[in-house]
Amino acid sequence: MRNSFLWGLAALLTLLIGQVAAVTAPEKIKEKSAILEELSLKEKKILKELEQLSQKINQKQKEIDLLEDQIAERDLIIFNLSQKIKEREIKIKELEKIFRERLKVLATMGKVGWLNLLLSPGDISSFMRKQEYANLVLLHDKELAKQLKEEKAKLEQEKEIVLKEKAHLEGLRHQFQEEKEALERLKQEKKALLEEVRRNKNLYAETLKMLKAAYAAIAQMAEELEKTRQELKSAKTQIEEIKKKRPITENITPEKKMPPPLLEVKGLIPPPVPGLVIKVYGTEIDPITGEKQFNKGITIAAPPGTPVKAPYAGKILKISYIKGEGIVIFIDHGYYFLSAIGGLGNVNKNLGDMVYTGEVIGEVGEVPFGRPHVYYELRYKGKPLNPLDWLDINQLKFKP
Repeated sequence: MRNSFLWGLAALLTLLIGQVAAVTAPEKIKEKSAILEELSLKEKKILKELEQLSQKINQKQKEIDLLEDQIAERDLIIFNLSQKIKEREIKIKELEKIFRERLKVLATMGKVGWLNLLLSPGDISSFMRKQEYANLVLLHDKELAKQLKEEKAKLEQEKEIVLKEKAHLEGLRHQFQEEKEALERLKQEKKALLEEVRRNKNLYAETLKMLKAAYAAIAQMAEELEKTRQELKSAKTQIEEIKKKRPITENITPEKKMPPPLLEVKGLIPPPVPGLVIKVYGTEIDPITGEKQFNKGITIAAPPGTPVKAPYAGKILKISYIKGEGIVIFIDHGYYFLSAIGGLGNVNKNLGDMVYTGEVIGEVGEVPFGRPHVYYELRYKGKPLNPLDWLDINQLKFKP
């Protein structure tokens, strides 16, 4: 039995080595690198757009300043025209007053003049000259008043034209101000978008760094697994040699015998920790990039320090630390089944130890960002299975 176990373990290690070798050039790193490059290009594009918007805003402000200068010029012209109109109105009123006074005087002179003419016929020529002179004065005043009124009307027309020009300029200024404000709002939106892109860029840069470290650890693990496989092969050869000389009798107590295959307890295996499942097995959409990604296991949220238990009996095949995932324990359940349990802060078992169903193997660790959790992956012949098909889901919670 021990020999067959070694044969199975050697075969399992061969599969694991193949799986690890398959990810030495992981698509995940390529995807994250492509996303990071895309975010960098997007950042440059937004910076260029922000520069162009700033130039447009400055140009629009220059146009607004020019319009304000033109409006100020129109205000000065309107003020001068208003003053001239007032001057003309004052002169017209003064002239009308003088005109009325002269009419009164002429009316009085006319009565006296005719009486004197009757009494002194010899002064008729002098009387007629005075009458003619008075008429000329009245005609001059009348003509002057007419000119003043024409000048006033012309000034009012000019003022009306300037007022229309000012109204047009103010309309343009209002339009340009709205365009400037729209550009400034767009600039603020671009700034907010730039901040978001930079946050995502930093996040993906950190993720890429962690992925590279993780796959470097996996590559090292592949070397160690290959070394272990060679050692098992050597041990198997030695056992076969000993077996030829004498029979081997196993002395295993009943409680330490390997349990039946996982196939016989499908759907009844207890999870490593009870809690809320925050990531499920299968394809999901990245909420930041919208890219599709495949989860090979499930993620269960759990507070730091929560005991982590072996979901099923087996032998600890590997204990490794992967940045971003904490300590990862690999448990061989026999019959080509393998569990990978990550997110541990510390473990209380050693490499090669036998563990049994529900036995505590460590505790949930802290994480640099996000919620503390335990990652659980179940594989058969190196291929990932949906853990929820094998676990007792009554001990888990799910998002509504």
